[in-house]
Amino acid sequence: MTNPDIVTGVSLSLLFVFVGTKMLGQRDALTFWTLLIAHITFGLPYVILNVMPKLQQMDTSLTDAAMDLGCTPVQAFFKVTLPEIMPGVLAGGIMAFTMSLDDFVISYFVTGMDFVTLPVEIYTYTKKPISPKIYAMFTLLFGLIFVLMLTMNLLQLRSEKKKVNKKPASRGWQIAKRCIATALAVCLVIGCGFLFINSRNDQIVLNVYNWGMNIADGSDGTMDIIAEFERRYPNIDVNYQTYGSNEELYTKLKNGGISVDVIIPSDYMIARMIEEDMLLELDFGNIPNYKHIDESFKNTAYDPDNKYSVPYTWGTVGILYNTKYVDEADVTGWELLWNEKYKDKILQFDNSRDAFGVAQYLLGYDVNTTNEAELEACAKKLQEQKPLVQQYVMDQVYDTMINEEAYIATYYAGDCMQMMDENENLAFYLPEDQQFNLFIDAMCIPKCAQEKEAAETFINFLCDPEISGENMNYICYGSPISAAKDYMDEYLAESEVVYPSEEILANGTSYSHLPLNVTQLVEKLFMKVRNG
Repeated sequence: MTNPDIVTGVSLSLLFVFVGTKMLGQRDALTFWTLLIAHITFGLPYVILNVMPKLQQMDTSLTDAAMDLGCTPVQAFFKVTLPEIMPGVLAGGIMAFTMSLDDFVISYFVTGMDFVTLPVEIYTYTKKPISPKIYAMFTLLFGLIFVLMLTMNLLQLRSEKKKVNKKPASRGWQIAKRCIATALAVCLVIGCGFLFINSRNDQIVLNVYNWGMNIADGSDGTMDIIAEFERRYPNIDVNYQTYGSNEELYTKLKNGGISVDVIIPSDYMIARMIEEDMLLELDFGNIPNYKHIDESFKNTAYDPDNKYSVPYTWGTVGILYNTKYVDEADVTGWELLWNEKYKDKILQFDNSRDAFGVAQYLLGYDVNTTNEAELEACAKKLQEQKPLVQQYVMDQVYDTMINEEAYIATYYAGDCMQMMDENENLAFYLPEDQQFNLFIDAMCIPKCAQEKEAAETFINFLCDPEISGENMNYICYGSPISAAKDYMDEYLAESEVVYPSEEILANGTSYSHLPLNVTQLVEKLFMKVRNG
């Protein structure tokens, strides 16, 4: 069922983007209304499947008799046909509503920034270990779906009994049906009214698009960064959503399906967006806290003139392993991920750039090589590793490593630090005699932004040393603001995982934006390895 859902979701997304941006000239092609249209589209077959049998079983002579007695076709439909098929209509409607409520795949492709369904919201919380909040949301969703499915089956059962007994529907049942219809109508009116009122609200809505679990949300005793921003700037409401990779962010922005005000991509992706004219130049008059950014994070290779970005975090990519199951003597470098002793307990990146980066570091190649022969050699190396890999992961690494379902993974240092906090047996290692990725994630404003000044206000807020320090206490990455250490937990500020020594960092290298043909080749080779 998943594959048809994916095809439907992608097809509808492309249709909405084409119609919205190309034909209607809209900047934000994916909205609540596209989500509604998509759900109606895939919900209709469920209604039809329930109504058609009722129509086929119905005695057509009843309609003819009603018309012979003076009813118009419309009156005959409402007085004869509709009551006969009503159980199917209600059952189909409830089934369609249930499938819509439970849908994630289609919603994921057609949801814009102004509306989020419950399954998509739950998905954004799955990067960290399952929290009570997720359990509560899932329980609510499960309970509601159970009630709806039970109601649908009771409707069908009652319809079958009615046919056997050939008794007219009781007055109580007729009242119940009217109550259900009235309740649905009230919900529809309230929903439309809410949307109308919300659209007329004078509040500025700032759309922020960030990595999953990449901002402090008040859990674990940390500051709720967004809530604090909204408290200081009561005229701005933050609509915060997440993505899983730089490539996912790029695709959504490039397709023109969404309109966002603040994004936080990685260094090499920022370079690509600058080259493709996807970012706005920043007005640093609105970002006075930029003065707190360390000089070492300015005039970078990806933004040499400091026009388009403000550093948010920095970190490394290393090896996370479980000390209970992995022999310390085996932890010597990237070759650990090819050690047959740990077959089916190894996790590899589920994105081409990072996976190829690991292979390039192991083989001693330039991580930004454009040499096709070297890229083919990397693909071959990853192919050799595949029989040992349990799964290719991104956010799934959290539960898998914390629950000790896998013993070895390569991932981002800040995320590894969070996992180490959850399981004391996990340790992080940066190769001493091999290179590794040293990256910066930075705040930018895309060309599609509608609230540039508010976006710069938000960026400035995040550059406050106190806010940055409180934020790092949750996400466990290094801050590009040295003064932020004064507000960080001591164990983080002194951690060699978060802040490696200069000697270790000497082996760090950054990704550069590669030519399009090289990027496409890397993606093609990776997909061949992963799915072959």
